[in-house]
Amino acid sequence: MKKAFTLVELMIVVAILGILAAIALPQLQAHTTQAKEATAKDSLRTMRQQISLFKTQHDGVLPGYAGGSSLSAAFMQMQFTNCTKADGTPGNYQTPTGDYQYGPYVLELPENPFNNRSDIIYVAEATAFSAAVDDSSGWLYKKETGEFHINTTGSDSDGKSYVSY
Repeated sequence: MKKAFTLVELMIVVAILGILAAIALPQLQAHTTQAKEATAKDSLRTMRQQISLFKTQHDGVLPGYAGGSSLSAAFMQMQFTNCTKADGTPGNYQTPTGDYQYGPYVLELPENPFNNRSDIIYVAEATAFSAAVDDSSGWLYKKETGEFHINTTGSDSDGKSYVSY
């Protein structure tokens, strides 16, 4: 006669696996959230450094302005990913060419790890970031001050709101 597992033995093994999964899953989810928080902080650090570099290279002019004029958010994003003139005008070049000697500052805009969006929207200077956060874009930017924040509602594991990073 062939030896095999009984139904009771199989049910015990399935129950043990279920208990182990119930213990491990919350730990895995916590680590996923912590990884997203770390990625968000690193992306913010990188973009803030690049905004500072842009300002230094363009005689105090922040991204969002070119030739003394305000740019749309789409053109401002080009200032990060393409080379620019001394007055901040973005070109269609990925390597310095002719008058377009500055940048690119990033190869591509980073993705917000919470909503997987990389676009940037402007926030009016008088508006608090906490009032503007709505997950409708990856990032929030005040072109008058150069402040750059993540556009994600909610709080991290320490109770700090994501938009205040």
